[in-house]
Amino acid sequence: MSSMRDSSTHPGADADRTAGRFATRARPGLTSAEDAAPGPTRARVRDAAAGIDACAPRALARRLRDTGKIDLSLARLLEGHVNAIHLIDVHGDDHARLRLRADLDAGMLYGVWGADATPPVCVREGQMHGVKCFASGLGVVDRAIVTVGRGETQRLYVVDATDPARHDLAAWNMSGMQASRSGRFDCGGLRGEPLGPLGCYTAEPHFVGGTWRIAAVALGGAVGLLDRCADVLRARDQIGAEAHMLRLAPVALRIVSAWPAILRAAQISTGPEGASHPDRAAVLSVSMRLLSEELGQDCIRAAERSVGLSMFADDDTTGRHARDLACYLRQARRDAFLLQAGSAMLEGAGGMSEWLDDHD
Repeated sequence: MSSMRDSSTHPGADADRTAGRFATRARPGLTSAEDAAPGPTRARVRDAAAGIDACAPRALARRLRDTGKIDLSLARLLEGHVNAIHLIDVHGDDHARLRLRADLDAGMLYGVWGADATPPVCVREGQMHGVKCFASGLGVVDRAIVTVGRGETQRLYVVDATDPARHDLAAWNMSGMQASRSGRFDCGGLRGEPLGPLGCYTAEPHFVGGTWRIAAVALGGAVGLLDRCADVLRARDQIGAEAHMLRLAPVALRIVSAWPAILRAAQISTGPEGASHPDRAAVLSVSMRLLSEELGQDCIRAAERSVGLSMFADDDTTGRHARDLACYLRQARRDAFLLQAGSAMLEGAGGMSEWLDDHD
């Protein structure tokens, strides 16, 4: 196994420090950050995930949005859990699906870890070697789906994620999402269980076509930031000031307009239209991901100008949520996705109109 494991002799202590540093967190049923409990523990994530596998697409989108509004770290773990369930349902055999149902009944949590550190994860003689980075839910997730390789020969494996000796929480040195229990995961010596055929991970509409879930979380994060900003201004008796309204109202209007489009992308991606037109579903879904990123960034800028310097204090709840949102919004291959969506919408013979109506 790699030397990374030797550098993390007390992963539990790292996890406690990470959760304790940012202590204002909430369960989905809570209404304000002030009601929040310390960062996502296994019990809190398990409670929040209860029954989520049975949610219809629109209900799932609302649940992810409402969780992101309160706690983006918790929402990240929920979205990963849902993604893993979907991948096993779509690509797994009967044995994998039966084990998944038994695990869910037992309250077990899943994640999906796709980003490779150095060295990247590979399989030799049946054993894994290498490290995953940006792995969220260390110490919370029971099983994880990890990617091995790239392109058409890429394979998915389900691995046991519970060994604390494999967790390196100290590797997460980001300014945001500190409570997501993210870091590096050492796969060395694991014998994972293969999931699905080669190359299945990027099959549409289950890959890019699933980014509507991330859009729902991000939009919820923007809603939560606006609510926190309004609370601050209300406490200062400045909520009605025209300067603040001129900054914040345009973002609020765009958020309200974006939500039905995210619901539409969810419905299309998971329904018959997604099955018959997977590339179209992927474009609609990633368009919502791009839109939510733009809205989130504009929301952060507006909030910083209205709330002011107090947002930049380490213990400021509004600033902390903004840092979490800024971190969550970052996505790989953003420009490539924008080019993909733009080409599909602008170069097609049918023009933009064909993207406005559903293909029944």
